[in-house]
Amino acid sequence: MSKSVSIKKAIPVSETGSKAVFKIRNSILSTVVISLMSSVAWADSSVQKLSLQQAIDKTAQYQQSQGVWQTQQKINDANIKQSKLWINPELSIEQTGFGSDEEKELSIGLSQRLDLFGERKSAQQLARLAKDQTVLNQRIYQAQLELAVKYLWSQLAVFELERNVVREQLNVSEENLNAIQKRYQAGSVAQVDVDRAKLSHAENVRLYRQADLQLQVATQQLSNVWGDADKSIRIGLSPQSLWPSSTPQQVEAYLADNLMEKSRQLQVLQAKATVDQLKASVRPNPTVNLGMNRTRSAETAAENALVVGVSIPLNIFNRQQYGIEIAQAKQDLLGKQQEFYLKQNALQIGTLLTELQGLEVQFKEVDQSQIPLATQVQRKTLLGFSAGKFAVTDVQQATLQLQDVRLRKVQLLKDGWQRAIEAESLSLGLAPDQVMAKDAIAQISQTLWQDTQALPVVGGMGEGN
Repeated sequence: MSKSVSIKKAIPVSETGSKAVFKIRNSILSTVVISLMSSVAWADSSVQKLSLQQAIDKTAQYQQSQGVWQTQQKINDANIKQSKLWINPELSIEQTGFGSDEEKELSIGLSQRLDLFGERKSAQQLARLAKDQTVLNQRIYQAQLELAVKYLWSQLAVFELERNVVREQLNVSEENLNAIQKRYQAGSVAQVDVDRAKLSHAENVRLYRQADLQLQVATQQLSNVWGDADKSIRIGLSPQSLWPSSTPQQVEAYLADNLMEKSRQLQVLQAKATVDQLKASVRPNPTVNLGMNRTRSAETAAENALVVGVSIPLNIFNRQQYGIEIAQAKQDLLGKQQEFYLKQNALQIGTLLTELQGLEVQFKEVDQSQIPLATQVQRKTLLGFSAGKFAVTDVQQATLQLQDVRLRKVQLLKDGWQRAIEAESLSLGLAPDQVMAKDAIAQISQTLWQDTQALPVVGGMGEGN
């Protein structure tokens, strides 16, 4: 560095030599930018556009191949069959007297517990409700899966727009640098102004690389949900088409279908069926005994006697009174929770839709008015600067205003999609972070597998007694 400074002091640089130096520097920066843009252009030429519905279909097909829901249906069908079964009868054999001179008695008995108070019926009702819950859970799972895919798809779309915005800003930065260098060669600006322009341009190059990396990661995250690592997919929609304008209709459809409310109603029915089952299990169901006694001694011949009896349990101490009390308390709480949830959920959804509507107004204002105006101001300022009418600071200010407005559009689109996903999640009865987490689909699948393993085995009559 000191060596080059000493040379500059010793040898005067002519105007022609100065121009040659700046041409070399300018060509180096241009080569970097052209190389960067060319690589992206080549990558974009090999991309395939992906609609939201295509992404949902691919993910659903991949998830269905796991066969989890078929397993749950088999378990539910087996539970229904199991609940219809009677308790097994009991066979008892007793003998007294084993010596040759002793009186011998052989007793053979068969006992069967009866169901006079609907114990099997209550078990069957629980099994049928469990099957209905699985069918409903599958619909909720499908809606949750679609919403998680929609969020990843929207992220990819937003990052595409952000990269395009940074690319446009990079072009503006290059034009500014060229104009400032020309003014410097004409002796109208100082070297420090050129250096500032180069620093700003280098930062824009870095921001572009960052935006491109962000886009690649989002692409892989989306393709991972259908078991792929595809980097070539793109959304390819205009900014005007990217706004989640269908969210109010989607929320209305989710609320009309009301899947989570139906799930809560099923939970109330299951709680009631559990209470009924507990009550039936403590009723004194009799057990019928049928047997044959055979007595024989050394002095007398063998005598056979038919024995018929009935045994009735005396539920004096344990009448499942506390179990029934617990189940009844759960049932009452579900009813209260249902009313509270509906009210709070409606208020939150209304607030989010109001915010989404306000963000859409701002997005259109920025896209249709502020960006064209800021672009026009920046162009005119750069032309005026080239003609010597404006200073470097005017160009920098106009460029920063244009960059700020463009990035504001990207941020508004991000905020709009976030509010849209939150509103749709709440209308499904889901926490928004369940569908907006990076590993949301992995968590959904993991929960599904755990729920499958935790499915209860509904026993036949007399289970647990």
